Amino acid sequence: MGAVPVSAMATAAAGREDLRPYLAQVASQLDGRLPEIVREMRDLLATSIGPLGGDPQLVEMLQASIEGNVSTICHVLGNDISLENLQPTTAAVEYAARLAQHDVPVSALTRAYYLGQSMFLRLGIDAVEKLPVRDDQRIELVRSVADVVHRYIDWILQYVSTVHEAERRRWWNARATMNVAAVMKILHGDVRTAHAFEAETGYALDQTHVAVIAWVDGVADDADQQRIEQTVRRIAAEAGTPQAPLSVAADRGTAWAWIATRASVAEVRAAAERVAAQWPRLRLAIGDAGVGVRGFVASHEAAASARLVALSTAQGRERAVVAHTDPGVVLLGLFAADPGAARSWAAGVLGPLAEPGEQAVALRATLAGYFANGENVMRTADALGLHRNTVRARISRCLDGRAEPYDSIEIALALRLFDAFPIDQLTARASSQQPQL
Repeated sequence: MGAVPVSAMATAAAGREDLRPYLAQVASQLDGRLPEIVREMRDLLATSIGPLGGDPQLVEMLQASIEGNVSTICHVLGNDISLENLQPTTAAVEYAARLAQHDVPVSALTRAYYLGQSMFLRLGIDAVEKLPVRDDQRIELVRSVADVVHRYIDWILQYVSTVHEAERRRWWNARATMNVAAVMKILHGDVRTAHAFEAETGYALDQTHVAVIAWVDGVADDADQQRIEQTVRRIAAEAGTPQAPLSVAADRGTAWAWIATRASVAEVRAAAERVAAQWPRLRLAIGDAGVGVRGFVASHEAAASARLVALSTAQGRERAVVAHTDPGVVLLGLFAADPGAARSWAAGVLGPLAEPGEQAVALRATLAGYFANGENVMRTADALGLHRNTVRARISRCLDGRAEPYDSIEIALALRLFDAFPIDQLTARASSQQPQL
């Protein structure tokens, strides 16, 4: 929509009377109070919007942005200027870019402009109230001032929001690229770079780390990558860690992260569960706690193993969060790199028990319970809610027909692997790994 001159708005509102001189008086009154207005608006925004008031340099830039915008609005009001002839002030543009660099969301910037708009409108109405005009003229003047202010805020917000988004992408990509290079050197064993790591990334290696790998199911975009980073920050905060975690982009929808914390892995995991509940597409794998450079690497390797379990096993696919410390994850992680081979071996050990059908499923479940309860029929019956004679009959059917003495550990492992890597998931995984033409 094209910009409408102040005179056109005033004339349309006031009929044949020309209200431009009065609008010029309003603009003059407000411009004469510019330092006072800027100071009061700065204090209001800095105290009302948390992300804007924590950094003295940001507050200083906020003041410069306010001064530029207020001065421009006064200029528009007093000189009958169309918005299409304006250029955003340098201070407003620089402030939007700096907020993006500090990870301040665009919602905070938008709220600041609307709060400023509300305050300026009150001041404009007060200025109109002081004019020696008729009541009908006063009403039309207020409408004209409000129309100009609303149009200006809408115009400037579109501009600075675009600047904020572009800078957010540029800044995040540059930072992520720099961090990736430093992280990969450490993961590849280049200890010579360890002393420079903190200077490059802002993250110290001489502390306790819990590695996290976060990714989203389905197709990801650039916005998902930043949301992942923000989510990892929330997990760290929920776990009671004031220090920002280190995050790097592994791909468009995956991030590697390290949380420096004194909290246990269980506490980090609990925090991850709470945060993941608010984003259904989010998946998280958590490593063990590790100290120093070796711990940094080992924790990431553990998280990578947990991620394989999350992606490859029936149990893992059902959970948003999988930790390396979860029961059975370490064992399954040993086989998750080649689940097809693991299932083939398990099927060979189980023989007829690997056949499809409900009967084979019931036999495998009973045998697994039998080994889990120390090969005790009574405890197995209680655990599974079966009659002990049913348990004896099923166990006999599973084991008595074997040509060679059985190894209970081997069979128990085969049962675990066979159920962990179902054939339908292996087929789906193989299909997903085919190149897209």
